[in-house]
Amino acid sequence: MKYFFLVVLLLGFITITQGQVSGQIAGGAGAAFGLDGRATTDPFLANRLAALRKKNTTDEEILGSPYLSEEFIKSKVYFGQEYVGEYYIRYNALNSEIEIKETAYPEEEAKRLLANESVRVKYGNRELRFTTYINKKGETKNGFLSIIEKGKNFTLYQRVAVKYSEGKAAVNSMVMPIPSRYAQFVEYYYQEEGVNRIEQLNQKKGAVLKILEKEDKDVVNAFIKAEKINLDDEEDLIRTFEYMNSLDSSS
Repeated sequence: MKYFFLVVLLLGFITITQGQVSGQIAGGAGAAFGLDGRATTDPFLANRLAALRKKNTTDEEILGSPYLSEEFIKSKVYFGQEYVGEYYIRYNALNSEIEIKETAYPEEEAKRLLANESVRVKYGNRELRFTTYINKKGETKNGFLSIIEKGKNFTLYQRVAVKYSEGKAAVNSMVMPIPSRYAQFVEYYYQEEGVNRIEQLNQKKGAVLKILEKEDKDVVNAFIKAEKINLDDEEDLIRTFEYMNSLDSSS
């Protein structure tokens, strides 16, 4: 059985040109492993990627990184509940892509693991899972989320992502140029037990209380006040969801 999953996983590899910035993963959360040979039909995206490739051939310094870590980290890979094996993983948070190698040797070409909802990767201190979620704009997106709290009432997810900001040339000798940069940011998502929908969490207190049953709002509000909870702090946010999961009346 393990051999079957290993074969399926290996069929999902596609070679990555080292240093290339690629587009967003095509396909939905239910997409199977396979080769992604389709070209983008989005002219804006094509132009942006072409500009990025052009920049990468110049001496211009781009601050930051599209990766959570530039290093490939030895990680455990699962397909459903089946353990596939250990591979060297690098997570491209700009494109929400997993790059994978069988060894740590720099001469081995990295592959891109095509996304599938059955894939789980134990990457460092997080577990990356490919899933479908809804952002604050109401847009349905696909990408990798990490579960940071799971209980009988709610599951809390973390999404670490990277955005690219175009630099600006100096308009004159009195003004310093602004370099292009990759900037990392974090978002949080939640899923109510029994609801097949993962939504971005608004971390304001009123918005968090709004997702609760009526009978739980007052007790959670009292907990936040008594514990001096800062919902912008991840540790406090996790503590709040742990408390929400301890309540009996939430569904």
